[in-house]
Amino acid sequence: MNHLISELEHANGRFQASLVRRYPRLTSYDLRLCIYLKSNLSTKEISLLLNITPDSVKKAKHRLRKKLYVKSGDSITSVL
Repeated sequence: MNHLISELEHANGRFQASLVRRYPRLTSYDLRLCIYLKSNLSTKEISLLLNITPDSVKKAKHRLRKKLYVKSGDSITSVL
């Protein structure tokens, strides 16, 4: 499991850098969530990786929407 996490974060280094430039208010947790969403992981898979409940992932996605200025009808992954 830890190997998967480190591979995803390492493979998306440029992606992280571009997100930080575009949205400087993102935390490291937000960046990790963006990587998982970009990798098309489900809410349940993300909850297992982060060791949190699926409801917590949904709340984190909602907060991320606000930080990325994504309207409620739009998809976060389309912005990423």
